[in-house]
Amino acid sequence: MSEGSTRPGFAVDIDNVLAQAEGEVQRIYTELTAQAWPAAMYASAGGLDGSSLNRDLVEKILDYFHVRSIPHLPSFPGAQLALQILQRRYRIVIVTARRPTSRPQTLAWLQRHRIPYDELYHTDEKANVPGPIVMAVDDHPAHAKGYSEQGIPVFLMDQPWNRFFSDPLVTRVNGWDMLLNALHYGADWVWPSRVNESSRFREIVRSVSQVSS
Repeated sequence: MSEGSTRPGFAVDIDNVLAQAEGEVQRIYTELTAQAWPAAMYASAGGLDGSSLNRDLVEKILDYFHVRSIPHLPSFPGAQLALQILQRRYRIVIVTARRPTSRPQTLAWLQRHRIPYDELYHTDEKANVPGPIVMAVDDHPAHAKGYSEQGIPVFLMDQPWNRFFSDPLVTRVNGWDMLLNALHYGADWVWPSRVNESSRFREIVRSVSQVSS
């Protein structure tokens, strides 16, 4: 049995957890319609599916995003470093609701941003991926609920579209630093406001996290 198979699984969403996607979806809308994004609506977390937008327009936005936008999405500050630390204890299972056809672009994005992971799944049924999942992080209320219904504790990455949602198994966090602190990593150090991902900094954080574990 490999080392990876002995570690418990930590399920990690991509869009608006690892990758900053909300602004790009809104930008696509403006490019396609020459109109400002409706202020009362969010593109992410089911915003498009639950909106009153024309279905053909929604499909055009999604087509554009999955084919053209993914390679250019910025990553969230600290995501790469946080997953490096978490991978010492957990099998990092990236679970995304992106279309399976976007897998090549998604793999390239993960490589470009040096995101460490062990497995990648494209599915809407996130809590049902193979292997034991003991923890998850997502921004979508429906997916957070799906995990909690399976008894899986969830970190909910704080976003405007999920602030109505609460659940006994859900812990709201406003960044990767807060998530690590909630897991008792780095209890005696302060996450820098600007993450310096130099090799020396990573060595320091690793040594501290070993002491804290």
